[in-house]
Parts: sequence; C-alpha cells; structure tokens
Amino acid sequence: MFPSLTRDDVFRIETPRLWLRWPRLQDAVAMATWVGRPEVATKTSTFKVGMSVGELRERLQQVRASNACGRNLSFVMTPQGDDDRVIGMVGVQCQGTDRLELGYHLDPESWGRGLMTEAVRHLCEQVFELAPVAIIAARAQADNRASIRVLEKCGFKVTGAGVHESPIHGEHAVTAFGLSRSRPSALLAAQRRRAAGPKIEHQLVGLV
Repeated sequence: MFPSLTRDDVFRIETPRLWLRWPRLQDAVAMATWVGRPEVATKTSTFKVGMSVGELRERLQQVRASNACGRNLSFVMTPQGDDDRVIGMVGVQCQGTDRLELGYHLDPESWGRGLMTEAVRHLCEQVFELAPVAIIAARAQADNRASIRVLEKCGFKVTGAGVHESPIHGEHAVTAFGLSRSRPSALLAAQRRRAAGPKIEHQLVGLV
C-alpha cells in the first residue's frame, strides 16, 4: 500500500506545532500515563483500560512492523522541540486492497487545543499523496462529540451509522465517515491562508 519512503523510521511529518513520527518502544513509558485512562481507552477499539508498559511495548512493536511492511502508516504525536514527549497517536490501517481507516487518540492534558485536528489534516494530505486510495474512512462513537468534531473540521462526511463490536469494550453505536481525495489539499490551503494573514493571502491571490 505505502511506498518504500515510509517504511523506515526516519520518515516523519511536520505540522505547525507537532511532529508525527514512528513510535519507539521506549514511548510506552510516557504513553502508559494516559492511554489506559478510561476516558481515552474506552473511546478506542483495541486499547484497554489500565494498559501496562509491557503491553504498550508489544503494541508499538506491532505498529512498527506494520509500518515497515507498508501495510499501515501510524505515528505518535510529539510537540515540536520535545521529541520524547508523546501526547497522542494517529494513523491509517489498510482494510482490504483499496481502503484505509483512520484512528487516533490523544492525552487528555492536550485536549481542546486543536492538536488532533492539525495532525489528522496533515496525515490525510500525506496519505493521499503516497497511497492509491480514493477515500479514507473513519468511525467515531455516536456520543463522542469531540472526535466527531475533529472529523468534521477535517472535511470528513457522514456515510452511515451502525454498531461496532470492539474485542475489548463490546458493542457501541458509531457514526461512519469518509474523506475523499479532493478534500485535504483544499482544507490545508485554507488553513495556511488564515495563518498567513490578509496581506499574504492578497499576494497569493495576485499570483494566481
């Protein structure tokens, strides 16, 4: 699915405030302080409440192996200037031959700052450049308004609703979303114009 460019842990994505990089096994120590908290774990499908450092190391090893074979592309999120402080995870997993599904979770200490929206936007932009897929799919629990808002702000559109059965947390109602290839570039361009300010935006318009 993904080219050789992404299959080494030197590959990373830069956003205005973050680095998205391959996970390292030592990241399990930092992640154990938040990823097993009920408000995080129960909103995921495969992370359990109270997950230990050892269990997280095994999970991160699996993520690295999936990245290395080009099947999936998953990253930890770190603030720029503090590469060892892991505050979240974001990635896409291959579902069949032409479908990718997005997943993410964030340290509660970093909620409410728009960091996951920033990470998802830039990841989706890169995915469409690197992988031959037309749509990235995502699911959010129907009562997880914060996660739904991330998807909405990143241009995802509702494609359906149903029940998802987690192997750890059981059944829960979900809303399904999809993002088409044409959306990420337009969203990122608008975000960059807002960040640049009116003067730069005017100059860019004049260059068209």
